[in-house]
Amino acid sequence: MSNVPNAELDSLLARLADGDRAAFTDVFRLLWQPVLRLCTSMLRNEADAADAAQQALEKILVRCTDYDRKRAALPWALAIAAWECRTLARKRTRRRELPEDNAPELGSGSEDDLTRRELVAAGVAALGELSAEDREVLVATFWEEAASVSGATLRKRRERALKRLRDTFKRLYGLD
Repeated sequence: MSNVPNAELDSLLARLADGDRAAFTDVFRLLWQPVLRLCTSMLRNEADAADAAQQALEKILVRCTDYDRKRAALPWALAIAAWECRTLARKRTRRRELPEDNAPELGSGSEDDLTRRELVAAGVAALGELSAEDREVLVATFWEEAASVSGATLRKRRERALKRLRDTFKRLYGLD
């Protein structure tokens, strides 16, 4: 997610939503890799992931007028991609198109996996809405990377960043 220039993507998607079709190629170029990575991690099958990523990008580009400019574009796009992955997985399961060796994976444990992946995607979307400073503090906290501050300052910033993350998550997903 950090490889995508968020401000550039936001402005390009806003231009595309306004009808500037010249932004189409740049939006596609910026979104393809993150969408494909998400689909691959959710579906664990390259062919299905490519199909889901293509469907997601088609929907993103067709529905770009629905994009809310007050929010970051990447989480919006990844939410659509996650939806496409879930839809494709449900279709494959209903049609029994999966090979027999994949069938146990879609049994009782797959719903837990799908729920976990959905929560991760939701967390990433909420994290994408935070400021760069808040993201830095949370990454330093949970992935044990060096932060630009330490001690009491880091603890206070972490406390504030976690509160903003909780508030953002509640705002995005309507949880109380």
